[in-house]
Amino acid sequence: MTNQSLPVDDPSTTREAAIHDRMQDSLRRLLRADPRAWIGGIAVAGIALLALVGPLLVTTDPEEYVARVYSGPSATLPLGADVLGRDVLSRLLVGGQLFLFEGITAAIFGVGIGVVVGMLLGTNRGRAVSVLRFATDTVMLIPQILLVLLIITAFGASPLTLIVAVAAAQILYTARVISAATQSVTSEDYYLAAQALGLSRGSLIFREVFPNIIGVVLVEFGVRLSVCFVALASLSYLGFSGSGAAWGSMIHENQGGIPLQPFAALAPVAAIGIFLLGMNMLRDSLARALARRTAQ
Repeated sequence: MTNQSLPVDDPSTTREAAIHDRMQDSLRRLLRADPRAWIGGIAVAGIALLALVGPLLVTTDPEEYVARVYSGPSATLPLGADVLGRDVLSRLLVGGQLFLFEGITAAIFGVGIGVVVGMLLGTNRGRAVSVLRFATDTVMLIPQILLVLLIITAFGASPLTLIVAVAAAQILYTARVISAATQSVTSEDYYLAAQALGLSRGSLIFREVFPNIIGVVLVEFGVRLSVCFVALASLSYLGFSGSGAAWGSMIHENQGGIPLQPFAALAPVAAIGIFLLGMNMLRDSLARALARRTAQ
């Protein structure tokens, strides 16, 4: 008779599965109990759908002069004409796609790099880390928009430069938050036990630290995503845009004609405002749900 050893569950794997189950449970509770999550989700999804599908619905060239300057809404121009007589609706439908892509991409790269840097800072000790942390705190004193403008002035205002500049401005802020969350994990018994077993730094970070700060990462991503969109809208308003029909540019071009034709400026303002409001509602609801779950 052959003896067969029974499989033994890896404690770290079991803990990661438990954390994953808790996250799923928190999200389900969030969607069931918090109406702000539904409202925010609908707002974000609606504007995202407008930005993604909008270019397919355009029937008029957004750069074509189709009416008198600041013509009011009509059957052919539902939102009227802008400062140069172009179709406001066509420009609104076209201007959101690049805006959405730039904001999401900048947030992913900025938060992703910031999370890695933050976990490395939080799990390391020594003078070099203290110097690096002091350097990050010093750089954080520079306003984000100024840092972005410096990069754009040096390298130009192409879509790639905008993404890199806005993403770079988010790294240190994210790293600071993640470093604090990581330090709280490194004082826990399970982390000290794993460290005593001789696990490598990479294993400690991605098996012990990251699964336990995923809630903080999600909330920070929501914060940074909103910041990225605000920065891109501000840069577009100032004339630094990768697209002539960008929503921020539309606001800048048509602000002087609000008394004559308000839709030319207020339509992109409404699109950006609804999207950011929805993002903030989603982020706040998620943060509250995770806080309640952690307290329990």
